[in-house]
Amino acid sequence: MIRLFLALLFILTVAQAAADTYVCTDEEGDTTLTNVPCNRGSITQKHNRSSRTRPQNNRKIIGYSYRFEDREGRTLYTNRRKAGKGMKLVSRRPIYYYGKPRSGGPAPVLKVLRERVKEYKPLILQAARDTGLDANLIHAVILAESAYDPQARSPKGAMGLMQLMPATAKRYGVANPYDPAQNIRGGTRYLSYLMKRFGNDLELAVAAYNAGEGAVEKYNRSIPPYKETQNYVEKVKGYMAQGMLAFY
Repeated sequence: MIRLFLALLFILTVAQAAADTYVCTDEEGDTTLTNVPCNRGSITQKHNRSSRTRPQNNRKIIGYSYRFEDREGRTLYTNRRKAGKGMKLVSRRPIYYYGKPRSGGPAPVLKVLRERVKEYKPLILQAARDTGLDANLIHAVILAESAYDPQARSPKGAMGLMQLMPATAKRYGVANPYDPAQNIRGGTRYLSYLMKRFGNDLELAVAAYNAGEGAVEKYNRSIPPYKETQNYVEKVKGYMAQGMLAFY
């Protein structure tokens, strides 16, 4: 529970970075975050946000957070929908984290991730129009592959936002895999090809993007029994289900 609220502080941008926050646990076990010391009868834990207390990016937390304001203008956060007397629900938003990108590089903090998504959103939307792919699928693959890092390079030699292998880049005329526009154009054309090859079966297309189309064919057009590929398919599906629109 405490980790959930520490994660919430990091995600929500409405809170002021320099302000102290307090984790209040009452006699019934309900936990609330507030910007003022807790009421009498509650257990108070003062929390100063620092790099040591930020949640790890490989922890996946799914749920909802609620922001309340009381009659005195104080702001409180909780994971429960109910509001106390004199409380007004101000906002409700999903909470989630994402794992480390497939390229093996570090996952960026959400602030940096949002900036990257905003920067590449026009290219992704154009690629979705050109290929007929769901824009959320493209976002999910890019997030899983590189966390939107155009300079990402995997130990196996995959490059750029969509982690194109040299042969795939050559196949789709990508001269510079580290150029975001070229990379997204080539990666989405390949992903569109896989969708058509496997009868618009999203799971098979995503599995083929990870393990290769030959591997999917080898196992009778099913997800190959590779742990990495199975996890990758679930990760991409999970990102799509969470709704990539929440990032921008």
